[in-house]
Formats: sequence, C-alpha cells, structure tokens
Amino acid sequence: MNARARVLALSPVLLTAACFTINVYFPEAAIQDLSNKIEEQVVKEAAAKAAAASDAPPPSEPVEKPKESSSVLDLFLGTSVAHADEVVAPEVSSPAIRKIIDSRAGRLDQLNDLKAKGVIGENNQGLVEARALETLADLKARADVQRLVKAENIDREELYKEVAAAKGVDLAQLPKIRETYAETLRDRAKPGEWIQGPDGGWKRK
Repeated sequence: MNARARVLALSPVLLTAACFTINVYFPEAAIQDLSNKIEEQVVKEAAAKAAAASDAPPPSEPVEKPKESSSVLDLFLGTSVAHADEVVAPEVSSPAIRKIIDSRAGRLDQLNDLKAKGVIGENNQGLVEARALETLADLKARADVQRLVKAENIDREELYKEVAAAKGVDLAQLPKIRETYAETLRDRAKPGEWIQGPDGGWKRK
C-alpha cells in the first residue's frame, strides 16, 4: 500500500479522534457532602472556642456513671453507640484541613455579624466579599473588615486545594470546586444575608 492509500485509509480514524472530547469526571456530590461536613465542623469549633472563652460554671448536677456491660458484645455495642456521633470523616480530620477549620472558626462570629448587617456576602466563587463598606463610618472599621475578608479568603483558597487533594481531583478543576462549595455556602446562609447566584446576580436570601 503506497503512502497516499495509507493516508486515505486512516482518514476516518483521524477524523473521529479529532472530534472526540474527553469527559473528565468531577465528583460533585462527594464534594458537596464534604463541604457540608467541613462547614459543620467550623461551626462546632467556633462554638467550642466561645464556650472555652466564657466563664460559665461547670454543671452542678453529677454525671451519671454508665452501667457496666454484662458481656463483651454489650461493651462493644455500648461504646459504638456512645461514640457514633463523634466520628468525623477522614478527609475532615486530616491535619491540613483541621488547621484551616480551626483558623476559620476563630473568625466565624465576626463574619456572621457582618453578614447579618449586610456588610459582606457570599459570592459565587466560594469566597466572602465586601458588599456595603460605606455603611461603616469608621475608616478603621472598614480596614478591619477588609483584613478579615482577606484572611478568610486565603484560608478558603487553601481549603479548596485540600478538598481537591482529598477527592483526587486535578487542580485544573479548582473553579468547579469553588462553584460547588459556593452552592453549599448559599444553602447554609441565613435569611437576610447577601448571596451571589451562579449568574452573577446578588440578592438577599
């Protein structure tokens, strides 16, 4: 077969290959699930920090001692039930993600207060964004908000990279991770808070 004949014979194959588009898998449901678990941990850590900072007296009522199990099986089952609610997803308990959760928990109350006042909102890239700094007359207060927003967004950008690593997603798909996480943050937003939809429009939830 001469060269021209070989080219003609391969033409349909080359044309098919040129038109073929690779569909890269993106685990959207898994990332949504992980994002919810992470946000729940941020809230829990923030509550724990607030409780530790308060001077609340210890409970006055004695803690009832658990009954001894009558068998090894009962002991195993009892322990399993007692700790069922304390089990944390492996990805959430990774050192890198735990560090980010701890950092974000430290500023959660401030962010929630600013969201309630309409000063900041959740954009469609999974980041917090200033919405009405002009409502703060104090220039120092505006600068403080900007620093807070910057620190939060630095943590979130690192978090999305860790989420990608945890789920085996290529960093080229970070935009999809941000969008997926942004959906979780919109769903968790409280009534009256600013949120940005996928189309770019802002509204009060």
